[in-house]
Amino acid sequence: MAPDERTVRADLRSARFQLGVDGGRWRLLSFDWPVGLFAVAAAERAGSPVEYALRVDFSGYPQRAPTATPWDVDCNELLSADKRPKGYRVGRVFRCNWNGGQALYAPWDRVALEGHPNWANDHMVYAWHPQRDIAFFLGCVYELLNDDDYTGV
Repeated sequence: MAPDERTVRADLRSARFQLGVDGGRWRLLSFDWPVGLFAVAAAERAGSPVEYALRVDFSGYPQRAPTATPWDVDCNELLSADKRPKGYRVGRVFRCNWNGGQALYAPWDRVALEGHPNWANDHMVYAWHPQRDIAFFLGCVYELLNDDDYTGV
C-alpha cells in the first residue's frame, strides 16, 4: 500500500474522524482508493437536504490537500448548480462558475489552493498543510453548512 493510501486509511480510523461521525457531522459512504465519498450534515433549511455529498480525491495525501467535488449520490455525477448549497460564503465555496464546479473554492481544497498560491499565507487558519487531516477538511465544510450564512438550496 502506498504511503498516501496508508495515511488516509489511518485518518479514517482516527479518533478525530470518528468524533465527527459519532457527532453526526459527517459519515463515510464509500471508499475506493484514491476516492472517498462522504456526506456532511447541513443545518435544517426549508426544502433543502440534511446533508451534502462530497467525492474526495486523496492522491498525494497529506502532502497535497484532498480535492472535493460536490456529488449527486442518486445520479452518481457532479452536483448540479440548482442542488448546491447557497449563501454568500457557502455559495462561493460551492460555486459552479470556477473549475467547472468540480472542486471547492476554498484554501483547504487542493485544486483551489494550487491555483491560488498566495492563499497558504493569506488564509493560514483554513489553508491545507501536511499536518492537517480529513477531519479538518470535513470540519471546514461542516462549519459552512451549519453557519447562519447557509440559506439552503
